[in-house]
Amino acid sequence: MFRPQVTSLACPHCGFSYQVPIYAIIDAQSAPELKQAFLSGQINVSQCPSCKQINAIATPILYHDAENEFLGIFIPPQINIPQDKRQKIIGDLTRSLMDALPPEKRRGYMLTPKEFFTQEKMAETILGFDGITPEMIAATRRKMELVQKLLTLQEDEAAFEAAVNNNKADIDSEFFNMLTQIIAASQELDEEEASQLDELREKLLPLTPDGQRILRQREAVEKLGDRPTRQQILQIIEESDIDQVQAIAIVALPLLDYQFFSMLTERIEQSSGEAAEALAEKRAAILDIQETIRQQEESELRAVVDFLQQLLQAEDLEAAVRQNINRINSVVMAVLQANLEQARASNDTVAIQRLGELWQTINRVIEESLPSEIRLLLDLLSAPYPEGTKAILEAHKGNLPPNFTQILNSTIADLEKQEAEEAKQQARHLRNVLTQASLM
Repeated sequence: MFRPQVTSLACPHCGFSYQVPIYAIIDAQSAPELKQAFLSGQINVSQCPSCKQINAIATPILYHDAENEFLGIFIPPQINIPQDKRQKIIGDLTRSLMDALPPEKRRGYMLTPKEFFTQEKMAETILGFDGITPEMIAATRRKMELVQKLLTLQEDEAAFEAAVNNNKADIDSEFFNMLTQIIAASQELDEEEASQLDELREKLLPLTPDGQRILRQREAVEKLGDRPTRQQILQIIEESDIDQVQAIAIVALPLLDYQFFSMLTERIEQSSGEAAEALAEKRAAILDIQETIRQQEESELRAVVDFLQQLLQAEDLEAAVRQNINRINSVVMAVLQANLEQARASNDTVAIQRLGELWQTINRVIEESLPSEIRLLLDLLSAPYPEGTKAILEAHKGNLPPNFTQILNSTIADLEKQEAEEAKQQARHLRNVLTQASLM
């Protein structure tokens, strides 16, 4: 609903100037992804394209949740705004929110937004609406602090062992899930930190019951190999416990079809006593996993279809796309492409025109929102070498973005790390462009 304001930021680490989107209003219902970004501390946070450092911009944020009739505002203390100006900011943001809503959705609570003096307190209130209590938040915070503590103790075996023994209750499945998420986030930002965290996880796994369960699941999945047959999967399931079977059910999902269940049912009928009961229990566990995944996929697909329908029914298609650009991801584009192909197959000219218009609008808005150096990089990637790339470089001669050579080198390095042949071809293409640029 609310578009970000794009502003230029000079990276405080390297001085490189780039454009970043700044969000002042978050509406929980129309932009749930912004809600998650706020709760995780990632709102108005960007990575410098040049030095890769993370930069956070301190700015007032108005948060609206119509379902819970909640309107809150957080003004970072570091921007040091006088009280009279604070009230003006609150009033301006509140009016912007109400002006964007139809009259029937404006409510009295919007006239008195609750002011928070820390982002953490505002986040706690928001999480409370989702049933996440302060105790749960405190437990998560305690686990985060334990991760940091264990990182500092890795070289001191005695102290590390004592810390693990004293905190075994907190080193549970939630702890390992959180640690895995932290590692995934760190891999995009700091490879050395991600490596240290990964080393910590591997060191902890054999030391706690939940960690040992994860290791057993990993062992069962590794037994599957790259291309297991249904017969091999059945054999491994027979040899595995329930925890391992649940992990196998997720990894081998495409092969757990009618043919597989026929084989499993036949094996149960051939067995007797405890062996038959154990196999029946494993079959039930697999079916439960499949049903859970099916429901999740259906729910996600319905949400995507509903979202696309909202866009297609909008009077101003471009405005609707711009307002919702942060909700458009690869899944949305895949569903849109599938609908477009279906319309072409049935020769539905009206649907083809509208879906095609939406496809083109999304791609145009995405391209326009990219920083100039990224747009130039994409143009060079898609242009034929050497004539096409030469024409683009000549058109930008004398006004290439600052540090563009550094950006090229960084992109080439990232592509060369990937195993896909397409990525390697792109790396070779850009390396040729880099040589071409240096000779001009």
